[in-house]
Amino acid sequence: MKENAVANGGINMRSQQRVVSASAAHGRTSGKAADAVRAADAEWLKAYTAKDLDKAVAFCDEQGSMLMPNAPIATGKDAIAKLIASHFAIHYSKLTWHPTIADKGKYLIVWKKHPDSTWKVLFDMSNSDLPPASPL
Repeated sequence: MKENAVANGGINMRSQQRVVSASAAHGRTSGKAADAVRAADAEWLKAYTAKDLDKAVAFCDEQGSMLMPNAPIATGKDAIAKLIASHFAIHYSKLTWHPTIADKGKYLIVWKKHPDSTWKVLFDMSNSDLPPASPL
């Protein structure tokens, strides 16, 4: 493991961490770590799709951040729980990580391996390249 400085919401944290990018979760890398991230990602999707807030948040690192469109950065499990709860309340009757609608954009998720060999989401960011939907 290599020591990295991580900028998190304007606060610099120094930590030792191993991370696997989203490319590993989507089949561009193989091996034990990539398989573990793929499995964690699939279980996180199940929790999210079931709108199970506690389980969905449990996949996030204590110092994790979510950067979603039209919302301020959510850092830490309490803030992430509020963000996810708001998504559950207004969006995603059927959510998937895999593209099912016509959109063009960017998505990045960084998983951190914990000492107990579990993988947790450290950063989750997405945005669309398309203009915002016009109000009805």
